[in-house]
Amino acid sequence: MIRCFCLHPWLEKGAVAFALAIGDRGRFQGLLLGSAMGMASLLCLTAQAADPYLLSPRTYEALTAVHKLMDQQKYQQAVEKLTGLQKQVKGSGQQNAYEEAVVLQTLGYVYSSVEDYSRAIQAFKASLALDALPAEVGRDLRYSLAQLYIATEQYGEGIRFLEVWLKEAKAPPPEAHVLAASAYYHLEQYAKVIPPIMAAIKLAEEPQESWYQLHLAARLELKQYSQAAQVLETLIELQPKNERYWKQLAAVYSEINKDKRALAVQALAEKMGHLEGQALLYLSDFYRSLNIPYKGAQILQQALETGAIKRTTQNWERLANSWIAAREWEKGIEALSKAGQGSQKGKADLRRAQLFMELQRWDEASVALQQALRKGGLDSVGQAQFLLGQVHYEQGQLAEAIEALEVARRSPEYAKRANHWIKHLQALRKQKLSGGGAS
Repeated sequence: MIRCFCLHPWLEKGAVAFALAIGDRGRFQGLLLGSAMGMASLLCLTAQAADPYLLSPRTYEALTAVHKLMDQQKYQQAVEKLTGLQKQVKGSGQQNAYEEAVVLQTLGYVYSSVEDYSRAIQAFKASLALDALPAEVGRDLRYSLAQLYIATEQYGEGIRFLEVWLKEAKAPPPEAHVLAASAYYHLEQYAKVIPPIMAAIKLAEEPQESWYQLHLAARLELKQYSQAAQVLETLIELQPKNERYWKQLAAVYSEINKDKRALAVQALAEKMGHLEGQALLYLSDFYRSLNIPYKGAQILQQALETGAIKRTTQNWERLANSWIAAREWEKGIEALSKAGQGSQKGKADLRRAQLFMELQRWDEASVALQQALRKGGLDSVGQAQFLLGQVHYEQGQLAEAIEALEVARRSPEYAKRANHWIKHLQALRKQKLSGGGAS
């Protein structure tokens, strides 16, 4: 019988067996996070190994040949050789069980190399079922098995093996905790995601961004918005140019009714140039909802002028709303004028006319109202005609005013008011004709 640790220079750097070459080639797409541990005693133990864990010269030579095939990426030939070797070593007794377990373990790593994870799982389970591997090797093989289950979306089985391994392992690496957190997340056991992902972040010298993202996702699922905000603040420190994190942080602050803080986050992001398109529109609307319309209008005005948002009728109207809310009538009129230029409907012109009326600029109001009526597409023609009647009155054009009001009273919602005005204007005109003058 031969102790394999002293047979080949592959083992000179410790107890890592030749199957480490699988991991070195980067196979398995990084899923076997602890592959080095799982492969560490594929053929043997260190010089302190106990006698039961020995390989016969024939088995060792066969496994050495398998390694060469794997190193040459001749995996099918490796599988065939291992399948034949398993039949040779199969039998009763501890020695046969140990050798068969090592062969099956090797077979599992070969299947992993070709990403045949289903067969790899079968081989690893068969190896463990023999209960012949050293405790440490068996424990590490369970870790590899857990990773395979999780990689193949069998999260329940994967977490079952992983939970046992985490309890037994002396110092689990951060990646093992991340694996557990990921499995819990896919099982929708969001509360169980938190402890392992926090442990991973604490253990790692440089936690990965994706780990924080997993932590954030769990907090959001649990509606733990205060904690989610803390995670997002960390993500922004790591990736200050990621617009999505800024928007998420603002949204989270809004969820916990910290509107001013949400606005501060959005404003800072806007100043840093991280907001574009829809985000700028949202920020402008947010300012207006907090009764700070002037700032919202400034942001929107600049975005329209620079082309950061599209110069559509809707966006010009949105700008007008902000300027009007800020009582900046002239700027509101200008925005509505641009909205009207790009629209075949008269709604923007009607609103512009109303602003002119507020400013008692009757001639301009008259022109805007007539433009609105020519274009059409108004919610209420009666409203436009009623306003036009008022404007003509202010211009001293009583006949034109009555004519517009006659049209307006055809509209049910303006009939009563129009009739009242018509009677008043007819009385004025009669008085004027009788030489009494007009008021």
